[in-house]
Amino acid sequence: MFNVMIVDDHSLIRKGIRLLLKNNTDFNVIMEAATGEEALQKLHINKVEIMLLDLSMPGVGGLAIIEQAKRMCADLRILILSMHEDENYIRQAMLLGASGYIPKASADDELLDALRTVASGRFYLSKNAEQSLLTSMFSGLDGDGRDPVKCLSHRELEVFEYMVHGYTITEIGKLLNLSVKTIDTHKTKIMEKLGCKKRNELVKLALQYNLLKTEL
Repeated sequence: MFNVMIVDDHSLIRKGIRLLLKNNTDFNVIMEAATGEEALQKLHINKVEIMLLDLSMPGVGGLAIIEQAKRMCADLRILILSMHEDENYIRQAMLLGASGYIPKASADDELLDALRTVASGRFYLSKNAEQSLLTSMFSGLDGDGRDPVKCLSHRELEVFEYMVHGYTITEIGKLLNLSVKTIDTHKTKIMEKLGCKKRNELVKLALQYNLLKTEL
């Protein structure tokens, strides 16, 4: 079971999420916070695996909460549940370390799927959020030589896509019917070609080039 913290300044929203998760055996809401400051303080009290976070918070804003919370708990998965569907909010949230993003209007339909996805260590974007990112163009990035589609072979691109979605080398090997050693070799070449040292850098590139899909 995954412990969850709900961070939203509207008590009705927090109550509604609790009701949605009440009979679910996978997720247990153990804490709530109405402000960013309260959320960060409570992270010191009890360990939670998932934070459900609204971006529009009084005091410390949602983006700042993501950055500080990830500094405190590197393994924390943060699922954004927000009224905002602007690509700039989505992009900034994901680049700062959020694991997923869904609009509040879709919570009834998507919340459990989103929670299960981020709980597994992968990323989740609602269809609306994904479309917002796909329509967002990043000026000056096409010519920097780091476009994965242009730099990587077909097989390396397959491995890249699984990596940025949180799959382990062993999992990728099983999915592609290749040995762990082969996948590890592909991983090394991918890192070298793209000039990356860590997986979060690959995720940033995937976001920049609109390669982070809702699912594989």
